[in-house]
Amino acid sequence: MKVQTETLPGRRARLEIEVEEERVGREMDRALRRISNQVTVPGFRRGRAPRVLVERAVGRDYVLREASKELVPDAIAAAVEQEKLEALSEPQYLNMLSTEPFRFEVVIPLLPEVQLGDYKSVRAERKPVTVTDEDVEKVVNDLREEEAEWRAPEPARPSRKGDQMVVDMEEHIEGSEPETEEGLTVALGEEVLMPELEAQLEGLEVGKDYELEVTMPEDHPNKDVAGRKATYKVHVKEIREKVLPELNDEFAARVASGVSTVEELRQRVRQTLHERRETEERNRLLEDVINQIVERSSVDMPDLLVEREIDHQIEHLEEDLKRSKLTLDQFLAFTGKSRDQLREEYRDRARERVVRSLVLSEVAKAEGITVEPADVDQEIGRITESIEEDARRDETRELLSGDTWRRSIENELYDRKLVNRIVEIATGEPLYPEEAEARAEAAPEAEEQAGPGEAEATSEETGAEAEFASAVEEAPPGGPVSVESAPSEAEPGEKS
Repeated sequence: MKVQTETLPGRRARLEIEVEEERVGREMDRALRRISNQVTVPGFRRGRAPRVLVERAVGRDYVLREASKELVPDAIAAAVEQEKLEALSEPQYLNMLSTEPFRFEVVIPLLPEVQLGDYKSVRAERKPVTVTDEDVEKVVNDLREEEAEWRAPEPARPSRKGDQMVVDMEEHIEGSEPETEEGLTVALGEEVLMPELEAQLEGLEVGKDYELEVTMPEDHPNKDVAGRKATYKVHVKEIREKVLPELNDEFAARVASGVSTVEELRQRVRQTLHERRETEERNRLLEDVINQIVERSSVDMPDLLVEREIDHQIEHLEEDLKRSKLTLDQFLAFTGKSRDQLREEYRDRARERVVRSLVLSEVAKAEGITVEPADVDQEIGRITESIEEDARRDETRELLSGDTWRRSIENELYDRKLVNRIVEIATGEPLYPEEAEARAEAAPEAEEQAGPGEAEATSEETGAEAEFASAVEEAPPGGPVSVESAPSEAEPGEKS
């Protein structure tokens, strides 16, 4: 077999393959035997007609097409092996050049080529995390704001900034018909209304009628009213002021579960803020280290990998839309985009994800990052050790020991080992120093196994606790910082 190879940009190879006449003949004979069992030649039972008559009945081109179904794939596989190419997937292009001799060309995407830079020279600095008393008090005050009530001031007084007003309002813009809205709630100071109008709403009293005049701004979105005079007839029905709850132990217990005093609330807020900022700093540090490693490296890859990553991102989008009872077509119609435009929007980010993934995979290989079954067993034991009930602990351990959960845990451990190692190279300590130290000290033959229910061992979050978490802006659960791997062929955190 003759093969001519041409290297193309983007890690592709063009192969021109010519198959020996003898091999083509053998494949034609096999094709004719298959065809003879499928067609009827007058005077002969199926499979009994001479091959020359079968070929005459269906035509030589048909026989050749049938032979090509086996001949072409076999020839491509042999050519790839002969040329010592590392094919990524099936050919993206095939063109028949001639049938005598049997000659065709294909374009094959090749495995990406990564030139790993000097990642061991990367340096980064972990910034200290601090939480001040002012930070804590701000969160506590925010919690009080969320628990605030709106009441009529006693004694009654005119409206002022920070109040809520309930008014009946008639708007009459010069040259337009009047419009009336009853029971309108206006928050003074939130700049919802035009500043000139809102300023005139201050100093008004309940039960009284007022007539306010303003000039519509020249840059008003509605050009038909821009610059025109407007009159507002206002009847004040209510004035409300914000009343914050007293900062006492009762309030503390109400907004955060497991807390009974104001001091405990402040400690909880400080701890939560510290954990969130530590997570933010880990994310920043890891991003810095990864970016430096990628900048030092070079990647040559076929566009096919990027296209597959775009496919993956769009699949995620469709899943998110499905949860909102929407389809991708509805989303595209709403945003006024085509599928091609959506793919182009994703392209740069997809390429970045694939490149990062490929580079980190090479780092993992260079550093010998592996996860052994004993590592998974140890992690399962760690997850379930806090479950006090024997029956539930055994149940969760059995569930986590299944193939799907073990693969998930293995991938997570792989990611953790990788990010710990690259950050350790850059800073002198792992990304999760306490965790790395604990794992190093643990016996690798740990016999404890675990279940999926680490979350089951914790109490469910109450409504008040959810409100507390929202006010403090808690960081995401303490899973690993994502390496942001590409999810198809090039996923450093996913072992096959």
